[in-house]
Amino acid sequence: MPKAKIVRGLSVAMVLVVAIVAALPLSAAPANAPALEQPTPNVRGNLLVNPGFESPFVKQCCHTEAEFPPNTPIDEVQVPQGWSGWWRSPDSAPQYPSRCDVKDAPPNCIAFHRPEWREAAPYADRIRTGLNAQKYFTFWSIHEAGMFQRVTGVRPGQRLQFAVYMMAWSTEKAEVPLSAGQQTMNLKVGIDPYGGADPFSPKIVWSKPWDSYDVYSQFSVEAVAQSNAVTVFTYSRPIYPLQHNDMYVDDAALVVVGSGAVAPAPGGSTGGSGSTTSNIVPGPYPGTTLDKKTGNILYVVQPGDTTWSISQRFNTTVNSIVAWNNLQSAEFIRLGRTLIVGKTKR
Repeated sequence: MPKAKIVRGLSVAMVLVVAIVAALPLSAAPANAPALEQPTPNVRGNLLVNPGFESPFVKQCCHTEAEFPPNTPIDEVQVPQGWSGWWRSPDSAPQYPSRCDVKDAPPNCIAFHRPEWREAAPYADRIRTGLNAQKYFTFWSIHEAGMFQRVTGVRPGQRLQFAVYMMAWSTEKAEVPLSAGQQTMNLKVGIDPYGGADPFSPKIVWSKPWDSYDVYSQFSVEAVAQSNAVTVFTYSRPIYPLQHNDMYVDDAALVVVGSGAVAPAPGGSTGGSGSTTSNIVPGPYPGTTLDKKTGNILYVVQPGDTTWSISQRFNTTVNSIVAWNNLQSAEFIRLGRTLIVGKTKR
């Protein structure tokens, strides 16, 4: 065959190969892998950085233990750009013991650990959209932890909605793909309308806790900005120390949905001309009222509330709530009951 014909034959073959390759997907999933949901359009006006929890993931700074030099990144805490992990430190109080195999372990000890944070890839069935998602987990222990991001550039009075998809996998056996045996993971989301970075602040407006096992569900909450910055939080706290207490987080959005009232400055008047005076006024925390006569901070029990969840929301203890309200048991509170959740007069 003449040389020119050979070259033309190779050119045609190369064109065919290129066309076939172009028609193939960029990556192929195993035949038995669950089909991923189609990516949803970007939420218009989303104020978050990296709302899809996409790569690269980096080690969060920094270790606070004495044995580490200053500014040492934490190998076990790897998060995507724009996001940070938060956690309650083990051994920060007697009820959060890191070990139960020691002589002075508390009765009915449950190990309490800091989670490990990792990217969800390459587990495609744990990613809702895009190429990645956030994963964090503990083994044979419980945790209290989540993600947060502080957002600047908002205006006081803007009503903001924070929404994010979360999924839990909790089981005693690694070979079991579906969750089983966990009482609750207490999943919820929150907004600090003042822009604080303390996940235990009573200023945070939290959604009601509920669960979503083995499938992504959207959690959302709204709050009115009281500053030029707000902070969004996710939250989980399993009850039982199963072998796997894993969390997955993906596809978040913070958007302006309206406007609302800005809290008055300390010492400012909340009444207008001709208003009547009452002993009950808006409380110092969102969702509460203050009895000026007694100094009690009051809260009405909502669906899904427990004494524990209320104590966490208002930065107090279950024992205090039981004592202040003469409860017979910390396990039962009646829906619609008004509880004392704090005191301004000691």
